[in-house]
Amino acid sequence: MRSSRARPTNDLSVHSRRDVSDALRSLIEAQSGILTADQALQLGLGYPSLRRLVDQGHWIRLENGLFDTAPLLNGFEKRAWTAYLAAGEGSALGGEAALRLHGLERHVGPIEMWVPPERQPDSLAGIRMRRDGLGRLSGRTGLLSRIRAVDALVDVGQRLPTEQLVGLVTDALRQRVVTLRALSETVEARSRVGNRKRFDLVLGDLAGIESPLEYAYRRDVERAHGLPTPGRQVSVTRGTRSDIYYEQFALLIELDGRVGHIDGFSTFRDLRRDNVHAGLNLTTFRYGSADVRGKPCEVAAQVAQALLDRGWLGPYTGCPRCRALYSGTGWG
Repeated sequence: MRSSRARPTNDLSVHSRRDVSDALRSLIEAQSGILTADQALQLGLGYPSLRRLVDQGHWIRLENGLFDTAPLLNGFEKRAWTAYLAAGEGSALGGEAALRLHGLERHVGPIEMWVPPERQPDSLAGIRMRRDGLGRLSGRTGLLSRIRAVDALVDVGQRLPTEQLVGLVTDALRQRVVTLRALSETVEARSRVGNRKRFDLVLGDLAGIESPLEYAYRRDVERAHGLPTPGRQVSVTRGTRSDIYYEQFALLIELDGRVGHIDGFSTFRDLRRDNVHAGLNLTTFRYGSADVRGKPCEVAAQVAQALLDRGWLGPYTGCPRCRALYSGTGWG
């Protein structure tokens, strides 16, 4: 006679129904599959069940009393929860991880965790534990706790080359993750900021700038060559916005960088805008990254000539490289 006793099974769903409460299952889902032993015990999962789930390979025991309940799944959120739960109460994610959690598209390598200054957890693989001595943790926020975006931006930005710093700041400003005022106040309040002077100069120079390419134009084309100061992000006609506008001279400059010029719709939109402006006797020059970054003197010479033709009194003397480049051509 066949026994009615159920045969053993390694099916996790059976053990989940029997051992894992709805509350524990919801917590596991909220924490991207990462769980602490204390959390499991508090929500009714005893040590025998914990051991069985690990022994049968359904869960993996990590360091610091952590369990990975979904070992086949990977991703940033899972790494972030691992770091946060390993660091413990009162900690917060910082650096690139915090910026990503605040909505910026950032590549996250090793995760930076800030912990209260009286603690020093051991760093784990892919996780850097750091004691906070500057008050970052006072502004932590979110279920997956992270420091303020402005603090993370200063931490990351002080280590970046200038154009990457400009790109990070302009991305954050455009997405309204931070404000220039908050950034400036945070840098000023910090007792230690790497490359503080450069950081201050960049922040003071970003009014009206929405991309690293616009910053490069102002620095390497406009200011380096003594061109007049234009308007920026100006709506010349209804429903349009132009990067640079020399209003007195009816000259527009459009800078085609990564943002806003990457699909067919944007291309046709730009063409329609240029045609509308041409109908109003406005001239548009359009430059890409290779022009502004690779040939700033040539760009400056073309813009200067157009301005002179339209009544700018100059004088246009260019930069030292220009004077060598255009020696004998009548410039300078």
